Parts: sequence; C-alpha cells; structure tokens
Amino acid sequence: MNPSDPIAALEIGTSRTAIAIAEPLPGGRIKIATLSSIPSSGVRKSQIVDVGQARYSLESVLKHLADQSDYSIKQAYLAVSGPQIRATPTIEQCPVAGGVVRDEEIAELESRFCEAPLPADRYPIEYSPICYKLDDVDNIASPRGMSGRLLSLRALSIHGSAQRIADARTAAHNANLAIADVDFAGICAATAVLVQQDKRDGALVIDLGGGSTSYTAWADGQLAQAGVIGVGGDHVTNDVRVAFAVSQSQAEQLKTSAASAMIAAEDATIRVPVPNPMPGFKAPTVSRRALNTVVNARLQELFTIIRIKLDEAGLLHRLNSGVVLTGGGSAMPGIVDLASTVFGNRVRIGTFVPEIEGLPDDTPPASYAVLAGLLLRAYRQVTPEPSIFDFIRNLFRSNSK
Repeated sequence: MNPSDPIAALEIGTSRTAIAIAEPLPGGRIKIATLSSIPSSGVRKSQIVDVGQARYSLESVLKHLADQSDYSIKQAYLAVSGPQIRATPTIEQCPVAGGVVRDEEIAELESRFCEAPLPADRYPIEYSPICYKLDDVDNIASPRGMSGRLLSLRALSIHGSAQRIADARTAAHNANLAIADVDFAGICAATAVLVQQDKRDGALVIDLGGGSTSYTAWADGQLAQAGVIGVGGDHVTNDVRVAFAVSQSQAEQLKTSAASAMIAAEDATIRVPVPNPMPGFKAPTVSRRALNTVVNARLQELFTIIRIKLDEAGLLHRLNSGVVLTGGGSAMPGIVDLASTVFGNRVRIGTFVPEIEGLPDDTPPASYAVLAGLLLRAYRQVTPEPSIFDFIRNLFRSNSK
C-alpha cells in the first residue's frame, strides 16, 4: 500500500456496521474524509451469528458510502471485539552470556515470542511487549548494555477466535470487500484518545459498545492489561425491557431518551411515559427512579468487574491520567459520575488525539474512537517509526497472515 493512498476502516458491531475513510496528512496525521454507518444485522455480542445478514449490512453500508462520496473501496482494516478476544500474559527468559545484555539475548527472546504457537482455533491479533526484567530489576524499556544474569520479557498476546474472524472475512468477501488486516477494537479506541503522556502516566480506556465492552490499561508507556466483558448497551436495554414489561424498541427509547446512569433524589417524583403506546390506549408511565436504578445496577456491575481485574493486576493505583470512556455507551447521562465513583479516579469522555482530524462537528468523537484509532494505526503500519518492540510486533502479525 502506498503511504499516500486513502485508508479504510471497518467495524461490524452489534448496533451498527460502520466504515470510515481517511486521507494521510503531513507529519504523521490523518484526516477522516468520510464515514458511513447503518444498523447491523446478524451480529450479537460483537460477533457475527448470520453471515448472510452481515453481508447484507456490509453491502448496504458500502452503497451508502458510494452514494455520499466519491470513494469506492476494495479493502479495509477490520476492528474486532467481543468475548472471543483474549489477552494472555506471557513471559520468556534467557540467560545473559558474559554478564552483559547483547543484541543476541534480545533477539533470542524476540524469536521465542514470535515462534510460540497458539492453539489452532486461535487467531493472533496483537503482540504487545510490556517491559524487560533483568535479574531483580523490573520495568526496563531497553536492557541493551546492562549487566545481569537472567533477562526476561513480559508481554500480552491478544488473540481471537479463528472461526469468528473467518466469519467476518467471509461476510466481507461476499460483499466484495477484502480485509487487509485485523486489529483489536480496544487498542484502536485507546490509540484515538490517548497521547503518549497518558500512556506513560497510566490510563484506562473503556469502550462501551452495544454487545460488549472492551478495555485497555496502560502504564509506563505500554499496554499493561486488556480484555472484553460480554456486556454492552443491549444488555441495559434488555434489563429495562424485563423490568417494565415493554417491547425491545420501547426499552431502547426509554434508555436513550430518559435514563441516567446515576440515581438522583428528584427522580422519585418524576414519571416517564412509555414511548409508542398501543393505538387507542393512554401511554403508561414508569418511575424515573426505578428506570435509573435498573440502568445504574447494570453499569455499576460492569465497571466493578473491570475495577476488580485491574486491582488484582496491581494497576488500579497506577492510573494517574485517569479513566477515558469511548463508544456509544459513553453518551449515557451520568456515566462519567458513575465511573468516577466506582474507580475513585478522574473520568472523561474521549476526544481525538491531535494526529486525527476531520470528524464533523456534530459527530461525537467518542462514538467513533475505534474507527479513528484503527485508521491511525493502519497508517502507521504503512509509514512505521521503527523500534525494537515494533520489530517484534511485525513478526508476530506476519505469522497471522
């Protein structure tokens, strides 16, 4: 791919199927030239469950893209999420010959990681080195020339279900769209909203999707933990549906138009009409306090699960840049206050890093963080700034082709 060519990014989510195209700019920046999205079909919990319906959604969004712009694309980078994604901590070690770390020891560790096989049903997505350790000295960025006896390298291996990713490729192929590469949605979202200083200081990015929620925790400039929780906006909607015996569409409208993630004292006196009552019948109402209690319970549970995972990994106290929320769920009123209460930290809605330009003023950046981050990561693949960790990543990614 030519570094000056437009780049396309694709997200096949539970709620929407979306495509964005970016034009490269000088100085390592990109400009989002156009984006298109439609409601998804055949997707549940961020995974395709009906290839035919998913193909129809892709064909529709591609047609919409062609109708509203001059772009006609044949390949795109794909962001994936859902419970299929796993992040496996990995440690490799090798003795230091001669007592001083040389390129040979570093290369030995790199080759061990790249050659370590995954089970046949797993697809390698991202290899993310965390840091080196030399004897009892941890969190070393580059050990070359240091004295010691045993060199270790800690990393995260992020991988997905080979079958689920094959389904996405098949749906895209049937819609005459080739998949150039696959990336983890959680890392893409973080790329869009975190500057390098945030990653050095420590930050948590939570991408609240329709069918699942991905998260990435960063410390000392590197990815320290990642994961996906199989809970998203659709689960909140279903809780509302069950609690108030309304239809799925009524529950969704109640959630988006009247609900908050926080429970306020004045909610007890407010009644909210149920949308679209049966013809000839007076619209029933529900208590706003009851509605917000249902929403709060599910979202508090979700945030608490992530908090516990970070606490167990010793990362909770290292989030000096706070928590950043992205995804469609970040638009929920009260979501920042709830997250701040659960994590005991500063929380903000994600905005794009300076390298990303061009999103329309009426489009919330947090909702398109995955696509924007994927575009920037794809551009950096074409015009990389080489480093030792990039070399390892490229070898790892080449093994997934």
